[in-house]
Amino acid sequence: MLKKRLLPAMIALAASGLAQAQTSTTDTPQVEEELIVLGVRQAELNSRETERSKNIFSSVIAQDDAGNFADQNVAESLQRLPGITLQKSEGEGKFVTVRGLGPGFVSVSMNGNELASSSSDTRAFALDAVPADLLSAIEVFKSLTPDMDLNSIGGSVNVKTVTAFDRKQDSLRGSMQLSQQDYAGDVSPKISLQGTNLFADDTIGLGYSLSYEKRHTDVYEVRHHSNEEMTFRQKNLPGMSAPEGDILLTPWQFEAREEQAERERIAGSVDLGWRPNEDNEFYVRYSYTSLEDLDIALREYARVDTAFTNEREIAYIDKETGTFGVTDAELQHQYFIQKGTATTKAFDIGGKNIFNDQWTLDYNYSRSVGDFSKPDGRRVQFRIQDLPMLARAGKSYLSYEIISPADMAALAGTTASNIPNSGGYFLMDPAQRKQGGMTYDNLFIEDSFRTDEIDSFNLNLRKDFDQGFVNYIKTGFAFKWRERDRNKDRWSIVPSSYPLGCSGDAVCDDLRNSSLADFNTYTPKHPDFRYDFITHAETERLLGATSRIAKWTDPDLNSQESRKEDYLLSEDTQAAYVMAEFQLSEKSSVIAGVRYENTDFSSKEGYMAIRNDRFMEFDSAENSNMDIAVPLAQIDKSYDGFFPSVHYRYELNDETLVRASLWTSFTRPAFDQARAYGEMVGRVVLCNPETDICNDNPPANGGIINADRQVVTESGELFRLGENNTLRIGNPQLVAMKSVNFDTSISWYGDNGDHWQAAAFYKDIDDFIVDVRGASRSFGQLPLQLPLGDINQFAIPDGIVIDRVNYAMNGDSAQVYGIELSYSKYFDSGFFLQSNLTLMDSKAKVGDTVRVGTIQLPDQADETMNLSVGWERDGISARLIGNYRSKVLNRIGACNLDNMADDQATGLPQECRTWADVFQDASATLDFKATYQFSKALKFTFDVTNLTDHKDIYYFQGNEYSNGKVLFASEDYGRSYLLGASYSFF
Repeated sequence: MLKKRLLPAMIALAASGLAQAQTSTTDTPQVEEELIVLGVRQAELNSRETERSKNIFSSVIAQDDAGNFADQNVAESLQRLPGITLQKSEGEGKFVTVRGLGPGFVSVSMNGNELASSSSDTRAFALDAVPADLLSAIEVFKSLTPDMDLNSIGGSVNVKTVTAFDRKQDSLRGSMQLSQQDYAGDVSPKISLQGTNLFADDTIGLGYSLSYEKRHTDVYEVRHHSNEEMTFRQKNLPGMSAPEGDILLTPWQFEAREEQAERERIAGSVDLGWRPNEDNEFYVRYSYTSLEDLDIALREYARVDTAFTNEREIAYIDKETGTFGVTDAELQHQYFIQKGTATTKAFDIGGKNIFNDQWTLDYNYSRSVGDFSKPDGRRVQFRIQDLPMLARAGKSYLSYEIISPADMAALAGTTASNIPNSGGYFLMDPAQRKQGGMTYDNLFIEDSFRTDEIDSFNLNLRKDFDQGFVNYIKTGFAFKWRERDRNKDRWSIVPSSYPLGCSGDAVCDDLRNSSLADFNTYTPKHPDFRYDFITHAETERLLGATSRIAKWTDPDLNSQESRKEDYLLSEDTQAAYVMAEFQLSEKSSVIAGVRYENTDFSSKEGYMAIRNDRFMEFDSAENSNMDIAVPLAQIDKSYDGFFPSVHYRYELNDETLVRASLWTSFTRPAFDQARAYGEMVGRVVLCNPETDICNDNPPANGGIINADRQVVTESGELFRLGENNTLRIGNPQLVAMKSVNFDTSISWYGDNGDHWQAAAFYKDIDDFIVDVRGASRSFGQLPLQLPLGDINQFAIPDGIVIDRVNYAMNGDSAQVYGIELSYSKYFDSGFFLQSNLTLMDSKAKVGDTVRVGTIQLPDQADETMNLSVGWERDGISARLIGNYRSKVLNRIGACNLDNMADDQATGLPQECRTWADVFQDASATLDFKATYQFSKALKFTFDVTNLTDHKDIYYFQGNEYSNGKVLFASEDYGRSYLLGASYSFF
């Protein structure tokens, strides 16, 4: 399939490129008038010259000579490089995928030193944390030599801060921007200052930058439950002897979200260098970024997951339209107020010394700290239970409607008396958006903190040779110490259940029993919200009065909510390498070497957490519950390896360069994958041993608490753990993925920015790590030994198989292969064309114990294409920029041989969950960018992004029982507009 797509593209590129190469070498030189190059073309020339000078294959984004990037958002620029796709959050570029490998496979460094990440529990670094105003260039290395950090199978992104020695002159430039996103409406300001100065006869250089931005966004989302899969439903009501009729694969629950964000970003960098002579250089660098995010999140849930076939709450199934009707559904509203601050600090000190014109010693110590702090994140929830609800889903939508019990009975062909658990409907007012009958039934508070610290020391020694076969020999070593700590304290309670929690405060005691009728409400802008929400001011009033109840319930932070997310990890690495460059001929050379890397990983803190709060002692002054949070023992893991590489370079002529590389690299597991923990998602499902009825509400299932605080029947027999639970666990036994990589390319560089390039690549990955969802596993089959012997509140049967286990594992192997084609042309008339096309294929074998056969590599797109058409002349520059990416696999469902056998026996594809594969749909976006150079010093900018109003769509693969694909999530962020001006003072 790849060959069929590749052939015509290769022929077209080769024909155009070779024709230009021939013209450039054979045409008679013409005398031309002086051409002043600015803006897009100058930035392109600088980028191509940087790429050309490197011995390894890379893509570069550079400033023009005035210190401007072609794009205001460098993360957005990255998606227009060949082989790179962008992952967005709230409409802003955040993570990058390089050559089919996701953000976790891509390392991000600043000035060659890895940056600590505070953004998530993966290894992905959020590039939106670093504004473009701090940078002079971004380099994407697609092949790596032994003297580089090899923890990046996909590639390595290096952001370079502004230095005076690179700029080679005094400069000072200020800029101001105003932007607006469609849905937010508010104007977002940004100001920045960037400068360089040279002192003491150009021996001391100072580079600096400052940036401030306040950005308003409003994003609309529709989502399936993030951690659960779809479920099979069949009509079953009271009076029926068994389920009957068609079977439908339906969503677990529906959720509409509106995320209103106000992001304040403050950033600065300083680069101080001293070059007393040509043989010595010393530097100290520091950068700081702070991203403060005030997030107001509204969520409207259609909780159809509370209705089950086996509890006779499925009233209606229409297979043809995919519509289903349930009783005992719930309507929930959640209003979040959370303010988080993420900071990244990077410090770097080092130098370079040359001895006897042949020996070069360079060294540096760096420290990077990423902090995330979200104190007092809080939420109120209103809910109506016991509702008849119709629902329907497709690839691009999830929708629901609350109807009367009589209407549901008519659809079901029965009487209203056979529509159970539907009395909540009579609290509804069908004619109103404000549903005053929704009761205040949950208060949630979270204090969340995360710290990532990286210290490293590097030393390199190089010996150059004036003549002979060897150009240089280089060796060195590196040490890196990393510690990552996360602490989340949470309280999630039903305020009305705690009469003593208000400690005598009358307002608190009144509002803990309130409903939405007691508050002012408003209509959100999100078109998928059916009902009105409590206002922000009223939410703060309610929280101010009742928050004390939550912390009263667990003052010592012993509940599972305050333990399940906590961890402390350490990761120490040691590396050494040797490499050399050999001159094969006047025009060709090869670099060969090997690196040894050892990793010592330790999970020092983690918990086995189970929510078991149905027996909370609400009326006790010493309030307690039966939540389980058992600490896990420290687990250590070490792994190492040798990583050889060979890199070849051949200058075919003055304009054409050929490269080829065979190199090895690795990627360590993500933190959340490798930390030791175990969590039963949601309330634990327990079974009454006398009736074999299993649910998450033992008091309603004949359960009581004995003197030993155990869940037992009236006869004293212990309840037992049910199979129908969802278990999430970490896997500290994971080892790093290792890859053998091959790259080859041919590049042509024209004098005026014209450029074409063809590259091919291949990656063969061993121990490929995959996130498994919904696997059936016994506790003995898990990669982590859980402290089951410390759990005595209920019985855990020997050999019990949990239906849905989610964890990460080392699979067998994965392969990625493809080509990158690039072409840029600048015409004398001012028109220009920039384009690239990447075609890829991949296959990954997870292992037959989880998924039989092969899958597409997650985060890999078969096709990506970028096309920019513009005009630039007389100080005016305008571009229309198109970007296309085909679908990518986001996560997979489990399907092993046992699952297939079970499904064959029942005739229903229930256990083999290939239908649970989640894909991100193909995307096509269009942006417009324009600048006007009013004078040598003053420039104006105007941008419009997402002209086509593209929405990001994720969907379940589904099958015939779901009528095909079913929406997993959608994100709608609308258009954004930017107007800016910059002034160069000197």
